[in-house]
Amino acid sequence: MSAGRILFASEKFPWPVDDGGQARTYNVLACLAREFPVTLLALAPPDPSSVAPIEALGVEVELVGRRAPRWQTPAWAALSTFTRAPHPMGKNRSSAMLRALKRRIEAGGVLGVHFNHLDTAQYVERLGSLRSRVRCVFDTHNVLTTMYERFHETARNPLAKGFLHLQWMKMNGFERAIMKQMDLVCVCSDLERALLRTWGVEKALVVPNGVDTDYFTPPADPVAERAEPPLVVFTGAMGYAPNADGVRWFLDEVLPKLCERVPGVRFRVVGKDPPADLLARARDGSIEFTGYVDDVRPHMRGASVFVCPLRIGGGTRLKILDALSLGLPVVSTTVGAEGLAVTHGHDVELADDAVPFADAIAALVRDERRAREFARHGRELVLARYGWTGVTRPLVERLRAEDAPLRSG
Repeated sequence: MSAGRILFASEKFPWPVDDGGQARTYNVLACLAREFPVTLLALAPPDPSSVAPIEALGVEVELVGRRAPRWQTPAWAALSTFTRAPHPMGKNRSSAMLRALKRRIEAGGVLGVHFNHLDTAQYVERLGSLRSRVRCVFDTHNVLTTMYERFHETARNPLAKGFLHLQWMKMNGFERAIMKQMDLVCVCSDLERALLRTWGVEKALVVPNGVDTDYFTPPADPVAERAEPPLVVFTGAMGYAPNADGVRWFLDEVLPKLCERVPGVRFRVVGKDPPADLLARARDGSIEFTGYVDDVRPHMRGASVFVCPLRIGGGTRLKILDALSLGLPVVSTTVGAEGLAVTHGHDVELADDAVPFADAIAALVRDERRAREFARHGRELVLARYGWTGVTRPLVERLRAEDAPLRSG
């Protein structure tokens, strides 16, 4: 294990692992902790018992204040109209986090700071002379400029569209400026690395999202265990706007056409915090919202098809990797599968319009042989390319090169 300590700064505490962002945070943290002494600097979790699973990784935990309450979000959104930083940077900024970072760096023995999300990467501008003492790595999860652009493009309300255009412009400048101050920027795909290079950000490393292939293990014959009537599943934190937008589109545009092709088909949404307007659309025996669950696997098994109907977002979708690992056929939009090394017609079906999306689902429901082929190819893909230890190895190797500068990948 390297002698240099990694400070892992995260605005959100990485337990429980209850959404895709948490899965990436937890698994990158776990992989780093196997190679380096690591201190997690994070805002306190709502449940104090969440600390123990992180300490079990061998990680030192220092809690530095609490997250801003949700009721303050509208005020921070309004304030962001008048600041350089876009929403929600101000809401998520913590003076206690910055003090802890400075104190730890001043004490010495720190090899690098791993900034998790832009929420914490913003502190790089405030380290002053301490910045030169450490390597600074920024794990983007998503290139937010791209996500804000898509929010703006899909907004219908004129006031919302105007606000989102302003935030998109702010994010475009702010995110680039932060990236250019980093020694290394971790992105989820080659597409994002190519985008960063057009911005003049050369120090970019692709660290794809991964999957725990032992945890998400398929049954011997996933297709033989498909439920009747046919079940279509989506997973994701429903408080995350791109997920909610995708489910609304699926319910409005795709599901009515799918019901014509597959009578009796059921749709299940697995994820915490579904908005009230979506919960109101639940129907016994046809549309289900589970809310938060401790383990998504029992709610995914038995599905005929997993769908990822996202129209907004960045990074890569862990939910697709989880489904492929479980041996589920996947139908996704191109945005939903963006950045993943999937092949249309081989391990996933891709469609961006409602009719071909519904047609693709219906075909996989009806054709068990084709469904088995997709299940086998998807599992082979994740085993070959998306195990967490493998995808984080290049990052570990960069950090281990203590006597050499971090170079672009």
